[in-house]
Amino acid sequence: MLANSAFVVVADGSSAHLYRNTGHETISLELLETVTPHSLTHDEGLAGNAPVEQSPKDQGEATFISQLVHKLNSMALAHKLPAEVVIIADPTSLGQMRQLYHAELKKRVVRELPKTLVKASVHDLATALSKS
Repeated sequence: MLANSAFVVVADGSSAHLYRNTGHETISLELLETVTPHSLTHDEGLAGNAPVEQSPKDQGEATFISQLVHKLNSMALAHKLPAEVVIIADPTSLGQMRQLYHAELKKRVVRELPKTLVKASVHDLATALSKS
């Protein structure tokens, strides 16, 4: 069961939706914010050099994931995240995200789902969370 007030991040390489579970006995997700590359204000970019074979699209997605995790890390360090965080992301993005988690965020991540659900309805997200 997903805790009341748990924070749920649903992401892919081009956008993310941040939700809070408001349900007590059920999963009821409230959309808090939609994050896109344009909504992130800092210009973090990729750490290190991108592989030569990486396309501009892949580089853009990696940069977005880096910026998103930077935002989540900052929220964790500022104590603006609850004790339970769930990350749902496509397998490639999730793998990139894991490498960038700060220890404070890592302590809060209680579940990860390697699924592409960024365009899913709230009902479909709740179903996926209840089955995992």
